[in-house]
Amino acid sequence: MAGGKERGFFVEIIAMMLVIFSAISLYVNEASDEINNQKLATLSGDVELSTRDSMDAFGLHDFKPGANAKLTLSAKHLESNECRGCEESVVGIQLYGSVLITELLDQENRLGRVEGILNFTHLATYSGNEYVLAEQINFVWHAGDITSSWELYVVHNPPRWVPEFDIDTLFVETPQGLESRSGPELLIKKPSENVRIIHACLPDSFLCRSTAPDAVLIATYNNDPPVEYVDNISKWQQLGLAGYPTKNATNMFVSEIFSLENNIGTEHGFTPFIESDYSTATSFDITGDRATFTPLSAWLHALNLMPLEFNTEGDTLVCLTNETTEIYNILSNTGSLRMGLIIY
Repeated sequence: MAGGKERGFFVEIIAMMLVIFSAISLYVNEASDEINNQKLATLSGDVELSTRDSMDAFGLHDFKPGANAKLTLSAKHLESNECRGCEESVVGIQLYGSVLITELLDQENRLGRVEGILNFTHLATYSGNEYVLAEQINFVWHAGDITSSWELYVVHNPPRWVPEFDIDTLFVETPQGLESRSGPELLIKKPSENVRIIHACLPDSFLCRSTAPDAVLIATYNNDPPVEYVDNISKWQQLGLAGYPTKNATNMFVSEIFSLENNIGTEHGFTPFIESDYSTATSFDITGDRATFTPLSAWLHALNLMPLEFNTEGDTLVCLTNETTEIYNILSNTGSLRMGLIIY
């Protein structure tokens, strides 16, 4: 009889422990989900534009590297206006706000400053939760007579796999905070659940260290950020190129990526502005040019944003121009569009 009571007691204890354990597990999972659901709300801080590329990105070609940019940006999260809850969904983010650039030195060492507006938008077409079919990135920078604007459209075939990630697995825990596993150096401090302080180095800033970084950024997060419904990604349509004159000169940025020596004939290109008039249409053989770019991927991971990845693999580069716009296509060996770039 006593043995039966003891067995009953132990069964009750085990049952109670299971209930408590289940409750704790449920709480931990809900808390974890709540943290994972937090989205970027604001981004502010200072970036020393210590490299030539960082200066050129803001259209500051005539100034020496070393200017300081103070960012005050807000985040707006984007969803497709055409189809909500479809198998293929469009989601993204827009970062917009003011940038104050000081400590500008021209070639004669004259000091200046620039106040501008930055608008960065990234849209992705998902198939399921982890596969991306296409991406569109818009970068617009206006500051007086200095303007730098471009749009990039990328087709992923096969689809790009972008699994959900845990920041603790991509960075190493140290006494100072989370440090990047590989260069450029980056350190994340998390003073609270909804704030991250990021000490970061620019990609080509070889002497920079996270203890004396190029950038100190403060990112804030919340569970209910503003959402805006937008139209789907730009639709690029095929355009016949017969009859257009050619032009050998291309944008300097494009010429630095590709060896554009072999001018070839191509029957078509792609553009989102099918009704526009184009003055030239030129095609180049790029079968030997292949590179993969992942700009500021550590920075974007640190902000809990989808990293960018561009692959220049293709057979043909097509260039369409008019008075105000340059449009570039990378075509596959079957003539389909792999990447489109618009420079305004």
